[in-house]
Amino acid sequence: MKKFTFAMLIILLAFSFLIAEDFEQKIVRTFELSANGSVELGNINGEIVVSTSGGAKVEIKAVKRSDVKGEIENVEVLFEQSGNDLRVKTKFNRDNTKAKVDFTVVIPEKLARAEFKSINGKLDCSGRFSDLLLKTVNGKIKFNGEFSVGTFKTVNGTIEISQEPLLNGDLEVETVNGGIAIELNGKSAFEIEGRTVNGSIENDFGLNVERHFVGSSFAGKVNGGGRKVKVQTVNGRIDISKI
Repeated sequence: MKKFTFAMLIILLAFSFLIAEDFEQKIVRTFELSANGSVELGNINGEIVVSTSGGAKVEIKAVKRSDVKGEIENVEVLFEQSGNDLRVKTKFNRDNTKAKVDFTVVIPEKLARAEFKSINGKLDCSGRFSDLLLKTVNGKIKFNGEFSVGTFKTVNGTIEISQEPLLNGDLEVETVNGGIAIELNGKSAFEIEGRTVNGSIENDFGLNVERHFVGSSFAGKVNGGGRKVKVQTVNGRIDISKI
């Protein structure tokens, strides 16, 4: 009886490992874009990790993953290049597909326009950018580097931004459920406004914070003003600090 029980346990363990097996497929593509080009990438489920490098190459690695056999075949990664513009998107060919696609992307430094969007997944971005948009619905956004113009938006997730060089363009940061933490060069010149409904506001730039019956807000000029910075959340804390 003990031998039978032990044998059944081995069978059940093997079956559980089979169920938990990850099925994946890797896709690697390379494109060339000049400095005035653009990249737009849209994802449904999965993280996007972005960095920059010198040269004119765009390198994209997409990994389709699922723990259910046959599901990754229901996901397509589509590439479309028209002249100096590159568009990449994921497509689910069946409702309720149990799969995700994780992207690792390297683009040329200071490419004219870069957009990365997702529905469910975090965005992690670093490097040197010109006009940059990071947008997701459910996921954290993290940026470290520099940009000329930056737009960062999520609905459910925190946003962390760190730019050590002088702020060289407008910045817009928005979330609904999550805190916002921004580090900027202390010598940057900008005009800022921000608000939160449920959360506190702290800053290293000596700006006055007004506490209302519902929520808090702040506004003012730093180093004489200049670039526009707009920051807002509903449920979360706002921290603006110096580097």
